[in-house]
Amino acid sequence: MLEKGVISQVQFIILAMLYSIGTSILIGPPLFVAAAKQNAWMGIIVGISLGFLHAYMYGILSKRYPDKTLIEFNESILGKWMGKALSLLFFLFFLLLTSGLLRIIGDFITTSILTDTPIEVIEITFMLLLILAVRLGIEPISRTAEMVVPWVLIFFFLLTFCLLPEIVITNLFPILEDGIKPVIKASIFSLGVPFSDLVIFLMIAPLVAAPQKIGKALFIATLSGGIILLTIVLLSILVLGTDLIDQINYPFYLLAQKINIGNFIQRIEVLAGGIFFIATFIKSTISFYSTVISFAHIFRLKRYDMLTFPFGMIIIVLATLMSPNIVYFNLFISSTWVPLAVTFGFFIPLLLLMIDSIKGTIRKK
Repeated sequence: MLEKGVISQVQFIILAMLYSIGTSILIGPPLFVAAAKQNAWMGIIVGISLGFLHAYMYGILSKRYPDKTLIEFNESILGKWMGKALSLLFFLFFLLLTSGLLRIIGDFITTSILTDTPIEVIEITFMLLLILAVRLGIEPISRTAEMVVPWVLIFFFLLTFCLLPEIVITNLFPILEDGIKPVIKASIFSLGVPFSDLVIFLMIAPLVAAPQKIGKALFIATLSGGIILLTIVLLSILVLGTDLIDQINYPFYLLAQKINIGNFIQRIEVLAGGIFFIATFIKSTISFYSTVISFAHIFRLKRYDMLTFPFGMIIIVLATLMSPNIVYFNLFISSTWVPLAVTFGFFIPLLLLMIDSIKGTIRKK
């Protein structure tokens, strides 16, 4: 094992919950509403149900290989060369995921907060934080998540409470106006953002004190993260309406600007920003950590910390070059990233599970 740290099951749940809400609370609502309009919340509920299936599948794989990461049991199931080939694909998937997360951070800050700051400055600064966090190891990352999660929950409940006077119930109607197909489409989008991404936690599953309970932990994280995402999507529809959501990039941030209680409590964007920055930092850290760890496992390196700086520079370049503007990036998420995430997060693990089960049956006979 390259990593010697051990984390508790509670810390694992917190990491997975923060990971699941991460950037999805920012880019998710417009993606889901574009697919199903005012019925997007139904798609999230279906997506949470399918997320439980993901958690169950990851739990079985982790129970069969409690002391191995995703990269390691690829070779155990498929053999050395096919396993390495698949592991390289997972490494590229993690690399692209980290680059996309960094791009979202840069786009959000430069379009909503620091409008005159070059996006490269934001990306370099944030990447230096990620490099420092990953070099410290999984235990400090987990303790940080455990320390900040109460603030995420406090900000979330306060934001929800303050938005209650702004709710317009009629924004939810008509229900199923265009049938069930848009809801199914929204549920597929919810798998790509964020539930299929949770496959990345198979990279840190062996570090959990009770790896045989990974499935249960991911089930709890999927439920809690899904409820937060569902609430934010519902609030976006009820407060802003689907027409306005279609016209803006970050409805979650605009929600906080809509708060007005007695003409005294107004424009508390810090709540939305606090939730987003904390959750996205944890998500980006886990993604970057999995990127360097997977590369180190594939090439049998004894250390992974020496990889953080060169891969950090590569990710900065990829984040800057992966799309010319935010409109193109949003199109990339819906047309390319969602099927890619579902492939790596559902179909490939399902195939690995099937092959491993067949091999086990043959060995018994």
